[in-house]
Amino acid sequence: MSKTAELFNECVAATPKDIKQRVEWSFEIADKIDGILKERGMTQKEFARQVGRSEAEVCRWVGGTHNFTLATLAKISEALGVPMIRV
Repeated sequence: MSKTAELFNECVAATPKDIKQRVEWSFEIADKIDGILKERGMTQKEFARQVGRSEAEVCRWVGGTHNFTLATLAKISEALGVPMIRV
């Protein structure tokens, strides 16, 4: 194993579980948004216009690294007509 791979594995192992969970949820939400847009044949630009946000912001949402707020998730859910989260 390369030195870079070893260092990466050490960093992942040292990452707290709550951070790992947050990242996992973020990617799951991003995948859900992306899947719905593709199903509907909607571009990120069209969706951005619909929710009143910039295309760059929607791109970050779909990229999976955005730290979603509940307000943002509610806006996305309303725009798509699909709940993004369930408690």
